[in-house]
Amino acid sequence: MDLSGIDCLGLDRVLKRGSGKIIDEMDGALLLRDEVSGAYMLACGDAAEGMALLDRHISGECGLLMVADRALGLAAYEKFGFSDRLECYQVAYYGKTPSAGAELQFRTADESDLPMLTENYALLSPEELRAVVKRGSVLLGYDRGRLVGFIGEHLEGSMGILYVFPEYRRRGFGAALQASLMARTIKQGYIPFGQVEKTNTASLLMQKKLGMTQSDRLIVWMWR
Repeated sequence: MDLSGIDCLGLDRVLKRGSGKIIDEMDGALLLRDEVSGAYMLACGDAAEGMALLDRHISGECGLLMVADRALGLAAYEKFGFSDRLECYQVAYYGKTPSAGAELQFRTADESDLPMLTENYALLSPEELRAVVKRGSVLLGYDRGRLVGFIGEHLEGSMGILYVFPEYRRRGFGAALQASLMARTIKQGYIPFGQVEKTNTASLLMQKKLGMTQSDRLIVWMWR
């Protein structure tokens, strides 16, 4: 199956870095598992074939699943008994190295930064944050020696974990943090991509200003 579309960038990333293992595929659907994040990921051009793959391989042991098709994702959420989900647009950057805007200095977070990260970012568990930091995937941004925020790469490769301390907001630092991570991702040979919750209009606007392309359809992440 062709994985070049924006909806399938997550599958493409884990395959290219060698952590994605194909579980099963048909002409119109492909299911894989990322060994780093533990996520199952389904690309689907044919909904019937996509559901057939899920029926064949998804069980109660699957704790995290992404379906690159909203209707099929919602059906899978109900059928396989997941407890929560996130419907989001995929965004990706296909240009040259982006402009950072505000000038910041950066360093890679290490384990000594975990208390600060867990105190300020509650959307990941402390265990997952530790795993992300261990991979060297979190950047800390400084303005004249003062920590203004951070950004990171989720375990499956998408950009996220963006946080700007309240006193430094509305000064362009969020965009500068993301631009720096985008530049690093491009240097590593990958397409920078991320997911934005469908109602997060402020983030979607920032993605547009940064030159990101937004998917036409929604993808669905679900977990137990």
